[in-house]
Amino acid sequence: MRHGSPIFGRALLCAALLATLSGRSQAEPPRATARCGQRGHVTFDATTTLVDADGHPLARFSGGESAVTFVAPPAEGSELAKIETGTGRGSFRLSGFVKASELRIYTTSNVPIVSGHVWFGVGTRVVVAGRSEGKVRLEKQLTTPFNQRFSATADCAALSFAPPTPPPFSPPGAARVFLMKGDALELFGSMPPTGAALLTLQRSPQVDGVRFYSSEQRGGFVHVQFQGEVSVDAWARAEQLTPLPRGETIDPPQSSFTFSSPPQLQLPTPPPRTVKSHRDLPLRSAPKDGEPPLGVVEQDTDVLVMETSAGWAKVLPKSLHVLP
Repeated sequence: MRHGSPIFGRALLCAALLATLSGRSQAEPPRATARCGQRGHVTFDATTTLVDADGHPLARFSGGESAVTFVAPPAEGSELAKIETGTGRGSFRLSGFVKASELRIYTTSNVPIVSGHVWFGVGTRVVVAGRSEGKVRLEKQLTTPFNQRFSATADCAALSFAPPTPPPFSPPGAARVFLMKGDALELFGSMPPTGAALLTLQRSPQVDGVRFYSSEQRGGFVHVQFQGEVSVDAWARAEQLTPLPRGETIDPPQSSFTFSSPPQLQLPTPPPRTVKSHRDLPLRSAPKDGEPPLGVVEQDTDVLVMETSAGWAKVLPKSLHVLP
C-alpha cells in the first residue's frame, strides 16, 4: 500500500476472464483508423485474446459477458479490431485489439450487398473486416443455405452488439414456391435482363434445395424473393428453378448458431477478501512502480484480492469479466 491506497498490480479481467499470456500475436495489429464508438455487452469465446499495439497478448476472455466499446475496424491487411473494456465506473478497463471475427456484432438495418436486390437483413451477425471510403466493410461467410462469402459497406451506426429482432417475412399474395436445386443461381436486376448477372448464389451441399417465393413470371424468368441473413429480391432463370405445386411449401432450415456457456471460475476456500476501489487505479503486469500500466481498475469496482506482497495486490474483478 502506498500513500494510504492499494496499488493493484496484476489483475484478472473477467465478465470474460483475461488471462496473462506469453508470446506474440501472429497477426499485425491495425494502424490508426476512424473511430466507431458503439458500446454494449459482448460474449466472447474463451479463446479470444486481447493484444496491445505491438501484438503482445494482454489478456484472454473466458466466455463470459464483457462491457466493450468498439473503437475502430481493422486497417488494410489486418484482421484485428480495436476495442476497450469497461464502463467508466465499476469495472476493469483495458484497451487493445481482438480478431474481428471474434467480435459479435450485428446489423440494425438492412445493409445493401447489391443495391435494391441483395442485402444483409436486420439482426445478421457480421464481421467488421475493414474500412472503405469512410464506412466500415462488412463480411459474412454463410455455409447454409448458401455456401459463399458476402461483402458490403455500411456506416458504424448500422451496427450494434445487441442483436435486434428481424421483422417477420410475409410472402407476396398468391405466391408460389420455387426451389433452387442446382449448384448455382444467377440473379438479375430487371426483366428483360440487361448485362451480366448481378450476383450468382451458390447452394450449400448441406441442403437439398433453397426455397424462394414468387408471384411473377415472364419470358423464361421468375421474380424471386428470399429472406434470411442474406435476403434477395431479384429475377432468375426459370430453368434454374423447380416450381412446387401451388399451395405447397417446405419448412425453412433452422439456424445452427448458439451461444456458448461461460465457464465457471473456481475460487479458493475460504473465498478471497472483497474490497471496493475508491478511485481509478493502474493495473500492471508486475508489482513494480516502473512497470507500464496495462489498464485501469475503475472507481467503485468490487475487487477480489487474491494475494498481497510488499504493498501490492493480485486482484480479480468480482464480476469476473476478464483476466489480464
